[in-house]
Amino acid sequence: MSSVKSHKSFYKNTVWQYGLQIVKYLFPLITLPYLTRVLEPEGYALYAYVVSFMSFAQVFVDFGFNLSGTKRIAKACSVGEENRVIGAVTEARLLLCVIAGVAVMIVASFLPLTQSNLPYVFLAFIAVCGKGLVPDFLFQGHERMGPITTRFLVSKSISTISTFVLVHSMTDIMWVPVLDIISNGVALAWSFASAKRCFGTTIECVELREALLELKTSGLYCFSNMAASVFSGFTTLLIGVVVTDAAQVAYWSLSMTAVSAVQSLYSPIVNSLYPHMVNSGDYRFAKKLSLLALPVVLVGTVAFCLLSNFIMLVLGGEQYLVGSWVLVWVSPLLFFSFFGMLFGWPVLGAVGKVAEVTKSTVVSALFCIAVLLFVSLVGITDLHAICLIRCLTEALLFGIRFYYALPVLLGKEDGHA
Repeated sequence: MSSVKSHKSFYKNTVWQYGLQIVKYLFPLITLPYLTRVLEPEGYALYAYVVSFMSFAQVFVDFGFNLSGTKRIAKACSVGEENRVIGAVTEARLLLCVIAGVAVMIVASFLPLTQSNLPYVFLAFIAVCGKGLVPDFLFQGHERMGPITTRFLVSKSISTISTFVLVHSMTDIMWVPVLDIISNGVALAWSFASAKRCFGTTIECVELREALLELKTSGLYCFSNMAASVFSGFTTLLIGVVVTDAAQVAYWSLSMTAVSAVQSLYSPIVNSLYPHMVNSGDYRFAKKLSLLALPVVLVGTVAFCLLSNFIMLVLGGEQYLVGSWVLVWVSPLLFFSFFGMLFGWPVLGAVGKVAEVTKSTVVSALFCIAVLLFVSLVGITDLHAICLIRCLTEALLFGIRFYYALPVLLGKEDGHA
């Protein structure tokens, strides 16, 4: 069997994943330049800050179910078993929504940028809950990405078109989370209707212990997902506390949006490689893929630096050009994050080194939090220092995972361990 043929499932799933990622980032890139202009720096700072804040809540509500749930669905032997998985995951997510909701409102009441905008924060969190309850893991377990892409296209078209119609200034900012709630409500209803039509599945009420068991199973996956939120979300939250200039917060948030847009190009490869490595155990393919990606990622990072002014101009307009230096300073993230993601779940997780993946995440997160708190306590609130810390954190995550993954990539450890 040829190499191309043996890895056909990986290439096919990657194409589907890229299709979904393109759709996911198309709409934000359409609305972002509009929002930065009509909300102006002060309004956009609030919007971007709450989006970053909600990233914590989103990861907590998701809790890794799109990884563990996908695996459960793939191994299910009957529709009845799938219904129980859907029920257990949904109950677990509802429980997490309650816990996260209380925590979000308490924390928001103390943060300078949100304590006077609690209704906005509450609506933004309701939108997070609606998105978190969508059963994407069901379609991923069946390897049916089409319904997810179609659903996302329709629901986001509604909110995007409505944004241009209803949001014209800072006074209209409350419409932003309301439209997200409507969009996610459409997506939720669409998903369960598609699940019933395609697979004959529905939600089955289960005992609380089954939902708690799902939480326990997904815990390690959640740790991995929390890394990205800690690195980006916590940094933005701290900036909102120690940096009093709203424009600086806006420059950082817009730069992180640009970085996230590039990182979204990595996700389809990583998401497709993980199940492929679990099934094939061909870690020579992962090694080959990393070597092929090396020059591409390096060239992309350099291009990101050279185009920093253009990127900031397109995303924010001329008033944001003065902050384009932030894009240059955070550009190393693009290199370290790709290989950090590649050597994480797709290599270490697939080979059974779950503890190593978790360790790399926890160590890097603690480093990020400790150093950021230290520099803020000693009075270093310069954005240059924060950019440097953010890059060092990502480099640490990559370094730890590369150290653990190297024996596997070199064939010194059994790929089926």
